[in-house]
Amino acid sequence: MRFLVAAVFVVFLSSASLAEQRVALVIGVGEYDALRPLKNPRNDARAMDEILYDLGFDVDMVTDRDLVRLGRALEQFSEDAEDADLAVIYFAGHGMEVDGENLLFARDAAAGNIEELKATALPLADVVAAVSAARAGLLLIDACRTDAFGVPVGDASRGSFTLEADVSPGLGRIGRADKLVYAFAAAPGQGALDGEGENSPFAAALVRHLGTSGLEVRTALTLVQQDVYDRTRGVQLPYVESGLPGLFFVSETPGDLPERERLLLAMAEIDDTTRRDVERVASDADMPLAPLYGALLGSDIAGLNRQERDDKLKEAASAFTKVRDELRTLRSGDDRVTALRQEAEAHLSLGAFDTARGKLTEAADIDATSRATLQANLVERTLSEAATHYLNGGAAQAELRYQLASADYDKAIDLFAEIEDDMIPADARRQQLNALGALGRINVTLGNLPGAREAFERQLSVSRTASAQHPGDADLQLALALSRDNLGDVLFEQGRIGDAFDHYQAGHEVRLALAERHPDDEDIRFALSNSYERLGRTRHRQGDLAAAHANYLDKNRLGSEMAASEAEGYRWRRDLSISDELLGDVLQERGDLQGALAHYKASLDRMIPIREANTGDLELGRFTSITLDRMGDVYAIQGDLPAARRKFEESLDLRKALVAADPANTDWQYVLGISHERLGDVLTRMGEAEAAKAAYEAKHHIVSLLSEADPTNVRWLRDLSVADERLGQLAHDRGDLDEAILYYRRSLDRMTLVREASPTDMELNRFLSFTQDHLASVLLDKGETDAALDLYRNSLALRERLVSMDPQNADWRFILGVSHELVGNAYMRMEQPARAVAAYRQEVSVMSELLKNDPANPRWRKVVSISNELLGDAYVAAGDLESALGQYATSLSRMTAARDAEPGNLSTQRFTAVTLRKIGEVHLAAGKSDAALEAFTDSLEIASRLVASDARNTRWQRDLFMAHKGVAEAGGNAERSIRLALEAADKMKDLGGWAESDDGILDALRQRQQELAR
Repeated sequence: MRFLVAAVFVVFLSSASLAEQRVALVIGVGEYDALRPLKNPRNDARAMDEILYDLGFDVDMVTDRDLVRLGRALEQFSEDAEDADLAVIYFAGHGMEVDGENLLFARDAAAGNIEELKATALPLADVVAAVSAARAGLLLIDACRTDAFGVPVGDASRGSFTLEADVSPGLGRIGRADKLVYAFAAAPGQGALDGEGENSPFAAALVRHLGTSGLEVRTALTLVQQDVYDRTRGVQLPYVESGLPGLFFVSETPGDLPERERLLLAMAEIDDTTRRDVERVASDADMPLAPLYGALLGSDIAGLNRQERDDKLKEAASAFTKVRDELRTLRSGDDRVTALRQEAEAHLSLGAFDTARGKLTEAADIDATSRATLQANLVERTLSEAATHYLNGGAAQAELRYQLASADYDKAIDLFAEIEDDMIPADARRQQLNALGALGRINVTLGNLPGAREAFERQLSVSRTASAQHPGDADLQLALALSRDNLGDVLFEQGRIGDAFDHYQAGHEVRLALAERHPDDEDIRFALSNSYERLGRTRHRQGDLAAAHANYLDKNRLGSEMAASEAEGYRWRRDLSISDELLGDVLQERGDLQGALAHYKASLDRMIPIREANTGDLELGRFTSITLDRMGDVYAIQGDLPAARRKFEESLDLRKALVAADPANTDWQYVLGISHERLGDVLTRMGEAEAAKAAYEAKHHIVSLLSEADPTNVRWLRDLSVADERLGQLAHDRGDLDEAILYYRRSLDRMTLVREASPTDMELNRFLSFTQDHLASVLLDKGETDAALDLYRNSLALRERLVSMDPQNADWRFILGVSHELVGNAYMRMEQPARAVAAYRQEVSVMSELLKNDPANPRWRKVVSISNELLGDAYVAAGDLESALGQYATSLSRMTAARDAEPGNLSTQRFTAVTLRKIGEVHLAAGKSDAALEAFTDSLEIASRLVASDARNTRWQRDLFMAHKGVAEAGGNAERSIRLALEAADKMKDLGGWAESDDGILDALRQRQQELAR
């Protein structure tokens, strides 16, 4: 039986609260004679008749009327409305705009031609006039807003049939009108759905929200608007226009709105760009919109930049779909718990997280009570309670409420731990592993690496037990591999590279076995590709370039196979581009610059079409800019500075475009600063000091703004220190030592403060040591030798501490050796060769230990060889030519072995040529011309070969110049050798690689040439 809700409405600014006269006309047309029938208009009309009656309206409902009878009903309603305080018309059926006129269609609408159509339609203007007869009116049009004569969209689009006519899709705007509120079911140009259930989405939302107590009708229509938008997953957004200052259907007394309604009202304030992002993420995840809006509005991600916000939305979507699927599949032995979980799923889909968690908490309480009282069901109840807390954690994580999620995951994990291992079934094991993994990842997000490590270690322990209990379960085997990777990632971040590698390798072997058993599973193969990359990066970090190269080749091979059959998306093509870049990195470090450049070009060629086809994916643009930087690095190493400059400028332009597309993205700002810095580096080498300074200052300005916006961000502060150092180096290069010291001290002061704020951050200690080295170098040039030595020794002490904390870290041992070298260099500048010898011996000892631990490592061979060479230089300065020759011979032997092991490593060949030249100089100083000539000739042969392979490399041109000079001095064909040396010098000048400090050498050669010509 119907009941009348006590209702009061207020029109305009009246303060009166009286029961006024209300009339409503409800029209539903679904059975058309000539047009496509519609399923729901009659149901919609009945539903609106009910709600309006309950709101105190005198309702006249008509369904499936022809135009004449519909016109009579409208005339009668218009007469009734003249005496009414409030009039409402609701229409459900076909409607469209024809020749600029909005038309609604009665049952007998004719579709033979455009004239018949117009003649048999009800003008919307007549409806507006009828409802406007009252003191206030509300017009609700639930009609098709797309081309009514087009092909139906599935079976859902309301009002679609076929007619060849010149018509406009949708209803045209009628504009704001005094005393009138109107709401169309969809926005202009959008389709209104007929609905899969008993009612259209618009009608269902009207029934749910139109009479909400305490809400003015425009606010209620906002709820309708957002409710339809959410439930249709962004397909349909109603359009509302109001010419009324205020209208209450039920009561002015506000009540506490339910969580769902609060979310819908908040959604209405979201900007269009964010809406599109939410819709895209929801579509990709095949999920409703409301949970993502709930995560957006319920956490602090709304203030992030677009890329960061997108990542968080994807994280929330992943968490939601996971918990939703598990809510659908996990069952409990208690029907009450199952029902509560089902209710929780429904509330989650509506974005009502608190309500959903309340239902799950209620279910957990039922399980807890039952577990305490029913000992016979202890295991089942414990697992059920654990599962419920696990689901509740997922619901909190979907809203990005990490602390709440952690608390529930902890409860689930503790409950699982109460059960004996052999009593936990496979499905419950997966929940236990997922809870541990989720807890670990949350700790990583929060920066709590020790907490993450603990969670992942427990995950690994559980996955070992589970995989042993169910050896044929592929999911549990994958979970074991994932546990290894998770733990390896944390260990890698903590600097425990060897331990990380062991876990990566173990996980890799599991995936290899799975890939062999399931060759068609693409996800397993993609995980295998990531395993190759993890192994390669770890081996690369350890200095095992050959092994890293092999891993990257395996990744490249797998990517090539999968990319060849990739029909949609670009996952494998992007992965293949990454493998090309990684291969280029290894070849660059080996000295094979041409090989590295070929791989970088291949990576770029793969990435550019992907980026052009996916312009909305900004991360692809960033990836392209990184590859351009890599190419610029190679050109810079080759000495082709103009080519390097072009690549850095291309990267800079691309990053400027990224920043313009998303100015709030701090990551884009950061990489833009890096581009300015790289360009400044190459401009410095090209001698364009003012342009270089402008580039460095641009980088400094960007990082200064970032640091001001977030003074606690260690990354920005560290990079600001780098910017100061670059400006200091530029001042140092142009001889302005005071300005250089100013910049370096500013950098050092900032880094000292940053280090004090994070004293356990070993990377900051490492960086601080470099800053001290740079300041020491300029103090040394200024003659402040004691201050310079103090800084070098401070740097040395920092690096000794690093090595003591992680003796296996090869990078830290290497920079410790560099510190001994810098101290030796200082003593050489101070003309104290004996002390320099002692420092270089320390360097040789440290570097030799690296080679001893990894004798096949070409990098360490080269490093130790250079250390021997520096020690030889110190012996020369001390006048001990015999000891110098011994060190040079040792250096040559080691460098030759490194060259033979990697014949394609051009950098090693170059160092061999330099060492041979120094051997020649020692022999020459000892009066052994024949031995000197032999060494200079061997050096010349290598230098000539290198220049032939790359004539634009200024370093190799200089080696050629020095070798020809040595041959001339040792008694070779002096006239010819001097001429060729001068040609090499001219080539260096053309390439911008000649140093003015070498002009004296050049003058001496020209004088010798003139003497020979006489």
